[in-house]
Amino acid sequence: ERIYEMGKMYHKGGILFIGSIMRAFLGGLVAFATARYHGDNEKEMIRVAEESISTIKIWAKHSYWNFANKLFLLEAEYWFLNGNEKLALRKFDDSIAAAAKHRFKNEEGLAAQRAAIFHLHYNRKQEASSYLKHAKDCYEQWGATGLVEQIDAAMSEILEGRD
Repeated sequence: ERIYEMGKMYHKGGILFIGSIMRAFLGGLVAFATARYHGDNEKEMIRVAEESISTIKIWAKHSYWNFANKLFLLEAEYWFLNGNEKLALRKFDDSIAAAAKHRFKNEEGLAAQRAAIFHLHYNRKQEASSYLKHAKDCYEQWGATGLVEQIDAAMSEILEGRD
């Protein structure tokens, strides 16, 4: 009930609470990726991403099981963007573990996929392949055949040595 009331605070433009959750979570992920690869509006994207972290932190205080993995993934992306490999990797692994514990297979796969991208950034192809396999297993269990095909293609490229 408390989460529902909090969601009403973030209710904008007729979007239901679930939309607010996904906007905060996915919007933060997109903002971090945009900041990393598109420097022209990097400061604005970082602001959006940090706002997403703040929002998810509030929600995690009230429903840890539902928001911990999302918070950890956003924090992993924060540390990735800021060049702290050790903290980024720890947060990626925390996100994967929390999603697995709470049976969010799709978000476990997403965290593993993002961890693979992190490792590829540092040219650690073996580690990236391991995380991609984990993501693939999650997506197979979730029934997301399109994502499984994308992971297979990415794994083939890594094994062939292409970037």
